[in-house]
Amino acid sequence: MAGGGIAWSGGWAALWRTPLWRAYGVGHYGKSLVWYSSELLFAYFLTEACGLPPRAMGVVLALSLVINGATDMVMGHLLRRLAGTISAAARLHFAGSILAGAALLLFLATGLVPEAWRLVYALVTGLVFRLAYALYDVPQNAVLGMIASDRLRTNVSALRFVGAGLATLSIAVTAPLLLAGSATDKARAFTVFALVLWSLGMVSAGWFWRAARGGTAGAETPRSPEGTMRRPSLPVRLPMGLISVLAAECGLAACASVFTRLEPYFAATVLTSSLARGTVMACVALGGLAGQPLWTTVVERTTPSSAFRASGAMAITGALTFLLFGAHSLVLTAAAALLLGAGLGGLSMLLWAAAGACAASPALSGRHLAPTQVFGLLTLCIKVGCAIAILVVSEILVWRAGDRQAVVSALALIVPMAVMPSLGALLCLMLTPRLRLS
Repeated sequence: MAGGGIAWSGGWAALWRTPLWRAYGVGHYGKSLVWYSSELLFAYFLTEACGLPPRAMGVVLALSLVINGATDMVMGHLLRRLAGTISAAARLHFAGSILAGAALLLFLATGLVPEAWRLVYALVTGLVFRLAYALYDVPQNAVLGMIASDRLRTNVSALRFVGAGLATLSIAVTAPLLLAGSATDKARAFTVFALVLWSLGMVSAGWFWRAARGGTAGAETPRSPEGTMRRPSLPVRLPMGLISVLAAECGLAACASVFTRLEPYFAATVLTSSLARGTVMACVALGGLAGQPLWTTVVERTTPSSAFRASGAMAITGALTFLLFGAHSLVLTAAAALLLGAGLGGLSMLLWAAAGACAASPALSGRHLAPTQVFGLLTLCIKVGCAIAILVVSEILVWRAGDRQAVVSALALIVPMAVMPSLGALLCLMLTPRLRLS
């Protein structure tokens, strides 16, 4: 059986016993390698390996993210029929993996082109990558809105974040190799890195497509004749439940992304040993991994709202611990990163499950929206939030452009890395009463 019956009683870990969801999790891992490499390393790559000024880096990445988000929304509307089933979505996801991987390779070769052309080259190839990534991303995300059961949807959302956590951990292990050496060495290393990501992305997406063609019995939401006859459209007015999910994800992305994008700079300038430099990235990823079974257990024993509030409180605790000890104690910094990763991972997992509920229920999305449309809107909001974060990061880097070993430089990194995730978690807690989390 390729469906989800076994997962309803066994939690997210039981999904690994079903070929469909095991392949979906692996496919999400491959896609997350590409996404989190852009989250964690693109800013550092453009400023340190390619020599772009911080504000130029901010323009390149912010503009590409906003265009990517708009493309997600348009792609979600255009694919509302082509990606109407899990198997169709998996096929489009595989096609997107080929195009996005090729575009990523072009972008990460920026450091190898003549210096005079780098800004224009990075802008053009960055836009091409973001456009291609929309086809890779939207159909696979939309699968979450095709799931019949709330409980299964929460477990699949947790499985996605396990894949994302493993991807972040993989990048954290790789990052010290990419951060070392001269600018030329870094440029070559990033090109090889892109080839590896492209290969893994295609293989994992192909596995998901193959598994989806084998059957999805019991996994998908049954479509009523009425629902299939109506043409999904984008209403001008969205219901408050969906708006709250979109607002929470946009705010969380804008705030938490400041932390992730400053991590490589923190590792390279504040931490002293190569072992320590991978610690923060790795601990955030490990926290996200450890948090998924914790939050799914809390959801099953209490309510999703209780799990959401607890994960927000944990994220704030981790951020404040990082603020107090980020420059003084590696052990406490690692503990703070674990707490922050677990808390932010719980918030995001439950918000994605809530978006899936909106996609699965016309009552929650107003006029009926196809899953690709709901998740196109969601990723638009996330990427606008990430674009805001990039502009904030670029200004922080301009401000600290002097002596990078000075105490003020460490504080210039630690303060926003602690304060911004706290604000994002606080916004989520304020919106909790308006969110449909169960």
